[in-house]
Amino acid sequence: MSKYLSRSRRRDFAAPAVTPTTTYSGERAAPYVAPALKLAKTLTEGWVRQVDGIQNKAVISSLSSTGVVTNAACDYSSSDSLTLGERVLTLSDLSVMETLCRGTLLPTWAGMTGARQDMSAGNPEFVQFSLATIAGYAAQDVENGIWKGMDLTTDVTGFLSSNATFDNTGYRASILAAGGSSASPVAAEKVITAGGFSAASSQILGATGCFHEAYNQALTSCPAILNRPDIAFYVSPKTAGNFMQALGASGSFQGVNMQGVNQAFDTLQYLGIPIHVCPGMFDDAIILTYEDNLVVGSNLNTDYTNATYIDAWKYDGSDNVKIVMKFGLGMQVGIPGDCVVGALTAVITD
Repeated sequence: MSKYLSRSRRRDFAAPAVTPTTTYSGERAAPYVAPALKLAKTLTEGWVRQVDGIQNKAVISSLSSTGVVTNAACDYSSSDSLTLGERVLTLSDLSVMETLCRGTLLPTWAGMTGARQDMSAGNPEFVQFSLATIAGYAAQDVENGIWKGMDLTTDVTGFLSSNATFDNTGYRASILAAGGSSASPVAAEKVITAGGFSAASSQILGATGCFHEAYNQALTSCPAILNRPDIAFYVSPKTAGNFMQALGASGSFQGVNMQGVNQAFDTLQYLGIPIHVCPGMFDDAIILTYEDNLVVGSNLNTDYTNATYIDAWKYDGSDNVKIVMKFGLGMQVGIPGDCVVGALTAVITD
Protein backbone atom coordinates (compact mmCIF):
# COMPACT_ATOMS: atom_id res chain seq x y z
CA MET A 1 0.00 0.00 0.00
CA SER A 2 2.77 2.38 0.84
CA LYS A 3 4.22 1.67 -2.58
CA TYR A 4 1.16 3.08 -4.34
CA LEU A 5 0.89 6.02 -1.93
CA SER A 6 4.46 7.02 -2.59
CA ARG A 7 3.81 6.97 -6.33
CA SER A 8 0.59 9.03 -6.03
CA ARG A 9 2.40 11.75 -4.11
CA ARG A 10 5.25 11.98 -6.54
CA ARG A 11 5.50 15.19 -8.52
CA ASP A 12 7.65 15.79 -11.56
CA PHE A 13 8.52 19.45 -12.04
CA ALA A 14 9.93 20.42 -15.39
CA ALA A 15 13.00 22.63 -15.33
CA PRO A 16 11.95 26.29 -15.60
CA ALA A 17 12.58 27.94 -18.92
CA VAL A 18 14.89 30.77 -18.02
CA THR A 19 15.62 33.28 -20.73
CA PRO A 20 18.97 34.98 -20.25
CA THR A 21 19.14 38.73 -20.17
CA THR A 22 20.01 40.24 -23.55
CA THR A 23 23.08 42.40 -23.08
CA TYR A 24 25.11 44.33 -25.64
CA SER A 25 28.45 45.88 -24.72
CA GLY A 26 31.16 47.83 -26.48
CA GLU A 27 30.79 47.84 -30.26
CA ARG A 28 27.79 45.49 -30.07
CA ALA A 29 25.98 48.15 -28.03
CA ALA A 30 26.48 50.82 -30.69
CA PRO A 31 23.32 50.05 -32.71
CA TYR A 32 21.24 50.52 -29.54
CA VAL A 33 23.13 53.22 -27.64
CA ALA A 34 23.99 55.30 -30.72
CA PRO A 35 20.36 56.31 -31.37
CA ALA A 36 20.09 57.56 -27.79
CA LEU A 37 22.98 59.90 -28.54
CA LYS A 38 22.98 60.51 -32.27
CA LEU A 39 19.25 61.11 -32.81
CA ALA A 40 19.60 64.47 -31.06
CA LYS A 41 18.97 66.97 -33.87
CA THR A 42 22.10 68.99 -33.16
CA LEU A 43 24.16 65.82 -33.72
CA THR A 44 22.09 64.39 -36.55
CA GLU A 45 22.52 67.60 -38.55
CA GLY A 46 26.25 67.76 -37.83
CA TRP A 47 26.04 71.25 -36.32
CA VAL A 48 28.87 70.56 -33.83
CA ARG A 49 32.14 68.67 -33.90
CA GLN A 50 31.56 65.13 -32.60
CA VAL A 51 34.28 63.11 -30.92
CA ASP A 52 33.41 59.50 -30.06
CA GLY A 53 35.47 56.73 -28.51
CA ILE A 54 36.45 58.73 -25.40
CA GLN A 55 36.91 56.61 -22.29
CA ASN A 56 36.90 59.38 -19.71
CA LYS A 57 38.61 62.58 -20.84
CA ALA A 58 39.92 64.03 -24.06
CA VAL A 59 42.08 67.05 -24.80
CA ILE A 60 40.52 69.43 -27.31
CA SER A 61 43.32 71.34 -28.99
CA SER A 62 42.90 74.70 -30.66
CA LEU A 63 45.22 76.99 -32.59
CA SER A 64 44.69 80.75 -32.54
CA SER A 65 46.60 83.81 -33.67
CA THR A 66 46.15 87.54 -34.02
CA GLY A 67 48.83 87.76 -36.70
CA VAL A 68 51.66 85.66 -38.11
CA VAL A 69 52.68 87.95 -40.99
CA THR A 70 55.62 90.25 -40.19
CA ASN A 71 58.22 92.28 -42.08
CA ALA A 72 60.73 90.34 -44.16
CA ALA A 73 63.80 89.37 -42.13
CA CYS A 74 66.66 86.89 -42.07
CA ASP A 75 65.59 85.24 -38.86
CA TYR A 76 62.43 83.81 -37.32
CA SER A 77 60.06 86.20 -35.64
CA SER A 78 59.33 85.73 -31.96
CA SER A 79 56.70 88.43 -31.82
CA ASP A 80 53.84 86.56 -33.46
CA SER A 81 50.91 85.41 -31.37
CA LEU A 82 50.36 81.87 -32.63
CA THR A 83 48.98 80.05 -29.60
CA LEU A 84 48.17 76.38 -29.10
CA GLY A 85 45.38 76.03 -26.60
CA GLU A 86 44.07 72.96 -24.82
CA ARG A 87 40.78 72.38 -23.08
CA VAL A 88 39.72 69.11 -21.46
CA LEU A 89 36.44 67.44 -22.33
CA THR A 90 35.28 65.28 -19.44
CA LEU A 91 32.49 62.76 -19.86
CA SER A 92 29.61 62.47 -17.43
CA ASP A 93 28.48 58.89 -16.82
CA LEU A 94 24.78 58.62 -17.65
CA SER A 95 22.25 55.81 -17.63
CA VAL A 96 18.77 55.01 -18.83
CA MET A 97 16.85 52.62 -16.59
CA GLU A 98 13.25 52.27 -17.71
CA THR A 99 10.41 49.82 -17.11
CA LEU A 100 7.92 49.30 -19.96
CA CYS A 101 4.63 47.40 -19.98
CA ARG A 102 4.36 44.95 -22.85
CA GLY A 103 0.65 45.59 -23.06
CA THR A 104 1.29 49.29 -23.65
CA LEU A 105 3.87 48.65 -26.36
CA LEU A 106 1.94 45.88 -28.15
CA PRO A 107 -0.61 48.04 -30.08
CA THR A 108 2.11 50.28 -31.50
CA TRP A 109 4.40 47.38 -32.29
CA ALA A 110 1.64 45.36 -33.94
CA GLY A 111 0.61 48.39 -35.97
CA MET A 112 4.14 48.93 -37.22
CA THR A 113 4.76 45.29 -38.13
CA GLY A 114 1.36 44.85 -39.77
CA ALA A 115 0.89 41.38 -38.33
CA ARG A 116 0.55 39.58 -35.04
CA GLN A 117 3.98 38.86 -33.67
CA ASP A 118 5.34 36.50 -31.08
CA MET A 119 5.83 38.34 -27.78
CA SER A 120 7.61 35.49 -26.08
CA ALA A 121 10.77 36.15 -24.11
CA GLY A 122 13.71 37.25 -26.18
CA ASN A 123 11.82 37.91 -29.42
CA PRO A 124 14.51 39.85 -31.36
CA GLU A 125 12.05 42.12 -33.18
CA PHE A 126 10.33 43.12 -29.96
CA VAL A 127 13.68 43.61 -28.19
CA GLN A 128 14.85 45.99 -30.91
CA PHE A 129 11.55 47.86 -30.91
CA SER A 130 11.68 48.32 -27.13
CA LEU A 131 15.27 49.55 -27.23
CA ALA A 132 14.53 51.92 -30.12
CA THR A 133 11.52 53.36 -28.29
CA ILE A 134 13.58 54.27 -25.24
CA ALA A 135 16.49 55.49 -27.38
CA GLY A 136 14.18 58.00 -29.05
CA TYR A 137 13.18 59.55 -25.73
CA ALA A 138 16.78 59.48 -24.49
CA ALA A 139 17.84 61.42 -27.59
CA GLN A 140 15.49 64.25 -26.58
CA ASP A 141 17.20 64.45 -23.20
CA VAL A 142 20.63 64.42 -24.87
CA GLU A 143 19.61 67.28 -27.17
CA ASN A 144 18.53 69.33 -24.17
CA GLY A 145 21.64 68.36 -22.23
CA ILE A 146 23.98 69.56 -25.00
CA TRP A 147 22.74 73.13 -24.65
CA LYS A 148 20.98 73.35 -21.28
CA GLY A 149 22.91 70.82 -19.25
CA MET A 150 21.19 68.33 -16.98
CA ASP A 151 20.09 68.99 -13.43
CA LEU A 152 21.02 65.63 -11.91
CA THR A 153 22.69 64.51 -8.69
CA THR A 154 25.93 65.23 -10.52
CA ASP A 155 25.06 67.96 -13.01
CA VAL A 156 25.96 67.65 -16.69
CA THR A 157 27.35 70.93 -17.97
CA GLY A 158 25.95 72.14 -21.29
CA PHE A 159 27.06 74.94 -23.55
CA LEU A 160 24.69 77.49 -21.95
CA SER A 161 24.02 76.14 -18.47
CA SER A 162 25.22 73.71 -15.87
CA ASN A 163 21.83 72.94 -14.33
CA ALA A 164 19.18 73.24 -17.08
CA THR A 165 18.29 76.76 -15.91
CA PHE A 166 19.10 79.84 -17.97
CA ASP A 167 19.90 82.29 -15.23
CA ASN A 168 23.14 83.93 -14.15
CA THR A 169 24.10 81.04 -11.87
CA GLY A 170 23.52 78.35 -14.45
CA TYR A 171 25.12 80.30 -17.27
CA ARG A 172 28.24 81.35 -15.33
CA ALA A 173 29.10 77.68 -14.74
CA SER A 174 28.38 76.68 -18.34
CA ILE A 175 30.87 75.58 -20.99
CA LEU A 176 30.81 78.88 -22.87
CA ALA A 177 31.03 81.09 -19.78
CA ALA A 178 33.43 78.67 -18.07
CA GLY A 179 33.24 80.40 -14.73
CA GLY A 180 33.68 83.87 -16.17
CA SER A 181 31.93 87.01 -14.98
CA SER A 182 30.52 90.12 -16.54
CA ALA A 183 33.85 91.83 -15.89
CA SER A 184 35.90 89.10 -17.58
CA PRO A 185 33.65 86.89 -19.69
CA VAL A 186 35.17 83.96 -21.57
CA ALA A 187 32.80 84.07 -24.53
CA ALA A 188 31.98 87.45 -26.06
CA GLU A 189 28.68 88.50 -24.51
CA LYS A 190 25.97 90.83 -25.74
CA VAL A 191 22.94 92.00 -23.77
CA ILE A 192 19.82 91.79 -25.93
CA THR A 193 16.51 93.35 -24.97
CA ALA A 194 13.41 91.17 -24.81
CA GLY A 195 12.12 92.89 -27.94
CA GLY A 196 15.16 91.63 -29.81
CA PHE A 197 13.74 88.11 -29.66
CA SER A 198 10.13 89.04 -30.45
CA ALA A 199 8.21 88.37 -33.66
CA ALA A 200 7.74 92.05 -34.45
CA SER A 201 9.64 92.74 -37.67
CA SER A 202 10.72 96.15 -36.38
CA GLN A 203 12.38 94.44 -33.41
CA ILE A 204 13.88 91.03 -34.28
CA LEU A 205 14.85 92.31 -37.74
CA GLY A 206 15.79 95.75 -36.50
CA ALA A 207 18.99 97.30 -35.23
CA THR A 208 18.41 95.88 -31.73
CA GLY A 209 17.36 92.43 -32.93
CA CYS A 210 19.24 89.41 -31.60
CA PHE A 211 20.82 88.53 -34.96
CA HIS A 212 22.03 92.07 -35.63
CA GLU A 213 23.38 92.48 -32.11
CA ALA A 214 25.23 89.15 -32.18
CA TYR A 215 26.71 89.93 -35.60
CA ASN A 216 27.91 93.36 -34.48
CA GLN A 217 29.47 91.85 -31.36
CA ALA A 218 31.38 89.40 -33.53
CA LEU A 219 32.69 92.33 -35.62
CA THR A 220 34.01 93.87 -32.42
CA SER A 221 35.24 90.84 -30.47
CA CYS A 222 36.09 88.07 -32.94
CA PRO A 223 35.80 89.28 -36.56
CA ALA A 224 37.87 86.36 -37.89
CA ILE A 225 34.99 83.93 -37.30
CA LEU A 226 32.93 85.75 -39.93
CA ASN A 227 35.26 84.31 -42.58
CA ARG A 228 34.75 80.72 -41.43
CA PRO A 229 32.82 78.54 -43.91
CA ASP A 230 31.04 76.74 -41.06
CA ILE A 231 29.92 79.85 -39.15
CA ALA A 232 26.31 79.74 -37.94
CA PHE A 233 23.76 81.23 -35.58
CA TYR A 234 22.25 78.84 -33.02
CA VAL A 235 18.73 79.57 -31.74
CA SER A 236 15.69 77.82 -30.28
CA PRO A 237 12.60 76.89 -32.33
CA LYS A 238 10.73 79.78 -30.69
CA THR A 239 13.29 82.37 -31.76
CA ALA A 240 13.41 80.87 -35.25
CA GLY A 241 9.62 80.97 -35.41
CA ASN A 242 9.60 84.63 -34.42
CA PHE A 243 12.21 85.33 -37.08
CA MET A 244 10.10 83.58 -39.73
CA GLN A 245 6.99 85.53 -38.74
CA ALA A 246 8.94 88.76 -39.00
CA LEU A 247 10.30 87.79 -42.41
CA GLY A 248 6.84 86.97 -43.66
CA ALA A 249 5.35 90.21 -42.40
CA SER A 250 8.17 92.29 -43.83
CA GLY A 251 7.54 90.93 -47.32
CA SER A 252 3.76 90.59 -47.31
CA PHE A 253 4.24 86.99 -46.25
CA GLN A 254 6.48 86.19 -49.21
CA GLY A 255 9.37 85.26 -46.95
CA VAL A 256 12.08 87.79 -47.77
CA ASN A 257 15.18 88.69 -45.84
CA MET A 258 16.41 92.17 -45.05
CA GLN A 259 18.07 92.52 -48.45
CA GLY A 260 14.84 91.73 -50.30
CA VAL A 261 16.09 88.36 -51.56
CA ASN A 262 13.64 85.46 -51.44
CA GLN A 263 14.44 83.17 -48.53
CA ALA A 264 12.96 79.74 -47.89
CA PHE A 265 11.82 79.12 -44.34
CA ASP A 266 13.57 75.74 -44.16
CA THR A 267 16.96 77.31 -44.95
CA LEU A 268 16.99 80.34 -42.69
CA GLN A 269 19.90 82.73 -42.77
CA TYR A 270 20.86 86.19 -41.65
CA LEU A 271 23.30 88.23 -43.74
CA GLY A 272 24.25 84.99 -45.49
CA ILE A 273 24.99 83.14 -42.24
CA PRO A 274 22.93 79.95 -41.70
CA ILE A 275 20.60 79.79 -38.71
CA HIS A 276 20.65 76.41 -36.96
CA VAL A 277 17.39 75.69 -35.14
CA CYS A 278 18.25 73.48 -32.17
CA PRO A 279 15.37 72.07 -30.09
CA GLY A 280 17.61 71.98 -27.01
CA MET A 281 18.47 75.69 -27.08
CA PHE A 282 17.00 78.06 -24.50
CA ASP A 283 14.47 80.62 -25.66
CA ASP A 284 15.78 84.19 -25.61
CA ALA A 285 19.32 83.01 -26.31
CA ILE A 286 21.52 83.17 -29.40
CA ILE A 287 25.02 81.88 -30.16
CA LEU A 288 27.20 82.90 -33.09
CA THR A 289 30.27 80.74 -33.73
CA TYR A 290 31.49 78.06 -36.13
CA GLU A 291 30.47 74.42 -36.01
CA ASP A 292 33.96 73.03 -35.42
CA ASN A 293 34.33 75.16 -32.29
CA LEU A 294 31.54 73.41 -30.37
CA VAL A 295 32.52 69.87 -29.36
CA VAL A 296 30.30 67.05 -28.14
CA GLY A 297 32.05 63.89 -26.96
CA SER A 298 30.86 60.41 -26.03
CA ASN A 299 32.24 56.98 -25.19
CA LEU A 300 30.40 55.35 -28.08
CA ASN A 301 32.24 52.31 -29.49
CA THR A 302 34.12 51.69 -26.26
CA ASP A 303 33.62 48.98 -23.64
CA TYR A 304 32.02 51.60 -21.39
CA THR A 305 28.76 51.63 -23.36
CA ASN A 306 26.14 49.05 -22.54
CA ALA A 307 22.57 48.23 -23.54
CA THR A 308 20.54 45.60 -21.69
CA TYR A 309 17.05 44.21 -22.27
CA ILE A 310 15.44 42.22 -19.44
CA ASP A 311 12.21 40.25 -19.69
CA ALA A 312 11.12 41.05 -16.13
CA TRP A 313 7.71 39.45 -16.66
CA LYS A 314 9.40 36.06 -16.73
CA TYR A 315 10.52 36.45 -13.12
CA ASP A 316 8.33 38.81 -11.08
CA GLY A 317 4.76 38.19 -12.25
CA SER A 318 4.45 41.61 -13.93
CA ASP A 319 3.93 42.33 -17.61
CA ASN A 320 7.04 44.49 -17.81
CA VAL A 321 10.29 44.56 -19.68
CA LYS A 322 13.25 46.61 -18.48
CA ILE A 323 15.69 48.63 -20.55
CA VAL A 324 19.12 49.71 -19.33
CA MET A 325 21.61 51.86 -21.25
CA LYS A 326 24.96 53.13 -20.02
CA PHE A 327 26.93 55.81 -21.85
CA GLY A 328 29.01 58.94 -21.34
CA LEU A 329 28.39 62.47 -22.65
CA GLY A 330 30.39 65.67 -22.41
CA MET A 331 30.70 69.10 -24.03
CA GLN A 332 33.59 71.50 -24.58
CA VAL A 333 34.49 74.54 -26.70
CA GLY A 334 37.69 74.91 -28.67
CA ILE A 335 38.16 78.69 -28.41
CA PRO A 336 35.62 80.37 -26.10
CA GLY A 337 36.58 83.79 -27.41
CA ASP A 338 35.38 82.74 -30.86
CA CYS A 339 31.81 82.54 -29.57
CA VAL A 340 29.25 85.30 -29.20
CA VAL A 341 26.50 84.65 -26.65
CA GLY A 342 23.48 86.93 -26.67
CA ALA A 343 20.89 86.84 -23.90
CA LEU A 344 18.80 89.00 -21.59
CA THR A 345 20.40 91.20 -18.96
CA ALA A 346 19.46 88.93 -16.07
CA VAL A 347 21.43 86.06 -17.60
CA ILE A 348 24.74 87.47 -18.77
CA THR A 349 25.34 90.28 -16.30
CA ASP A 350 26.15 89.83 -12.60
